[in-house]
Amino acid sequence: MNVEEDGTIQLSGMNRTKLEMAEAFVKDLVASGGGGGRGGGGGRRSARAEYVGPEPEMGKVYSGKITGIHDFGVFLEILPGAEDGSTPGCEGLCHVSELHVERVRNCPGFVASLNTEELEVKVLGKTDKGKLQLSRKAVLEDRGVGGNKGGKRNYGQGKQNRKSAEQKSDVSAPKAEMSDEEVSAIAQAIEEVKDL
Repeated sequence: MNVEEDGTIQLSGMNRTKLEMAEAFVKDLVASGGGGGRGGGGGRRSARAEYVGPEPEMGKVYSGKITGIHDFGVFLEILPGAEDGSTPGCEGLCHVSELHVERVRNCPGFVASLNTEELEVKVLGKTDKGKLQLSRKAVLEDRGVGGNKGGKRNYGQGKQNRKSAEQKSDVSAPKAEMSDEEVSAIAQAIEEVKDL
């Protein structure tokens, strides 16, 4: 098959049946407007089916099924679609910065280490394009994991926390006292070692 710049298509071959099949294929392709991948399709995508169920509640925690893991975050289906598969479930993105209270450097590795197919996430809101924003970090902070009682992080409080812990340990640690006999025995052992 040869396609000229003006759009003329020339088919050639030794097998007449195959030539007729190729001709029918090309005619069908031209009649449907292309769309066969490379070239001629204009890059148009077919419209993706939309979720048609109830809207998720903002601020509510959902158990989401992981549908995609990328360097920038995790896609989760928080509400199921139709049972027959005719419409998709309600999906949102949990950005890598919203996966944990600590910084996540390797999103796919972190999610793999959790060894789960579902994550509990809170619905934060929607983007300008109407996409759901999800957060696992908000769920963890609400439960007091990695933050203070209010769920907020205390950045820069590490030194103060360590100092107060040291002060507490100084107060509660009993002081050891040795008897005069124990001190004499240790002194005598040290003198004997010096003589060696």
